[in-house]
Amino acid sequence: MRIVTGGIDDHRVYFNAGPPFKRVVDGLPTDDVHTRAVNCIRYTSDGSKIVSVGADKTVALYEGKTMKLLHKLENVHKGNIYVCAWNESNQYILTCSADGTCKLISAEPLEVVHTWNVAEFMSGTQNDSVPIGAMLVGCAFVKGDIPVTVSINGDLTLLPKSPTLDSGLDTFKKLTGHVSPIIGMAMDHIRNVFYTADTDGALCEYSTETLRPTKRFTSPGSTDLLHKMHGDATISCLTTTAGGTVLTGGWDDTIRKIDSDGNVVESTMALDAQPNAITSGTSLTVVVTVKGLVLIENTVTMSCLLTFDYSPKSVCVSADDSTVYIGGEDKKIHIYKVLDDLKLEEIHVIENAHLKEIHALRLSNDNTKLASADVRDICVWDIANNYEPIVNKSKWCFHTQRITCLTWSPDDSLLASGGADDSIYVWSLKKKMRRLHYPHAHRGGITGVEFLRNKNLVLISVGADSCINQWDFAEEAAKKFAEG
Repeated sequence: MRIVTGGIDDHRVYFNAGPPFKRVVDGLPTDDVHTRAVNCIRYTSDGSKIVSVGADKTVALYEGKTMKLLHKLENVHKGNIYVCAWNESNQYILTCSADGTCKLISAEPLEVVHTWNVAEFMSGTQNDSVPIGAMLVGCAFVKGDIPVTVSINGDLTLLPKSPTLDSGLDTFKKLTGHVSPIIGMAMDHIRNVFYTADTDGALCEYSTETLRPTKRFTSPGSTDLLHKMHGDATISCLTTTAGGTVLTGGWDDTIRKIDSDGNVVESTMALDAQPNAITSGTSLTVVVTVKGLVLIENTVTMSCLLTFDYSPKSVCVSADDSTVYIGGEDKKIHIYKVLDDLKLEEIHVIENAHLKEIHALRLSNDNTKLASADVRDICVWDIANNYEPIVNKSKWCFHTQRITCLTWSPDDSLLASGGADDSIYVWSLKKKMRRLHYPHAHRGGITGVEFLRNKNLVLISVGADSCINQWDFAEEAAKKFAEG
């Protein structure tokens, strides 16, 4: 067995035979093929040829068994060549570069036969310099020799047909999404879309019908195509309002707004501290920061920082904007009346609500029940009956790590929970001793769960694995929670 390696420091390509692997000297090229780092090496599928590309903009072709240098093509791109790939017939090589282009190169003779300007397609205009986000760092042939490339911002671009290779699409097609851990989601049931954000600061809109991304937002004035909403800061929380506005909180201590038409508003709202959670009622939005709470009315008017003698960890707001529920580090649930001047008046405290700090709160759709969760327990409280427990501690207690999110089914009969233990549980108020368990739902933990209101028991989940999953457990729930 032989393995070919390329050097970043010595700029050389070597044969290694084994195992155990040792460098093979005989038959190697006598001259230095590359003058800068070798970034990628690829064999043909039959092992008859080898191609290497590097930071010196050179493409080199070798004999597969002896590694004899066959051809060398210099200055193929205007920038660093990162990756190369052979097509299915081993007749063509695809390369991608920091100059924002992909090139199709014939193996015999070794020459460029077509160029795709992906950066121009991504930016929609010609640029004197390539935006950072449009630099290409990966390429391949997929499904019948369709050329595809990936850029620094994580977007995949399917390339159109070329005159010499009649495979591909009729035009460019971009596929976007997340490449970093998703921190949460926000649902817009009226428009049948939902929004997701990640630790790189990316915000995406998805269709609930197709579960495919329809838009990726970027901050106004940004031309780097990195699609970051809060500069270099991560997005820590997001929510949607009844009017279709999206609000995001970032670790740059700002709130950014996307209006109901999908336009990112240029101005931001400055916070006094780092936001950790955000939720909305109808016209009232509440932001939890590391120092306290901030109330925002109609996405415009912002209150001063409201501080407490405990540390807020989670929050939810009633549909009529009259009541705010706060889960605290003190293991209590604090209930507040919203005053006209955007201040809060405490009207009730659920003492000894939990044994640990409360990480998640969620009101039922009819606003008659409140669900709360810590690192193990999930509790349900009867709002109309002076917050008497419907489900108390040590009943729904099967999560093994922090419970991050809760959601009610459209008829409020079921509650779903997601946790850092990679598990999703579904609980029934009618059959409290039964549960559905979906382990390993997301590697790294679940960060958001939401029921769709226009479908029967269909759940969408997001997680730290950058994935979005859809679950249909209507049949399983009917069996598990059946009467009798």
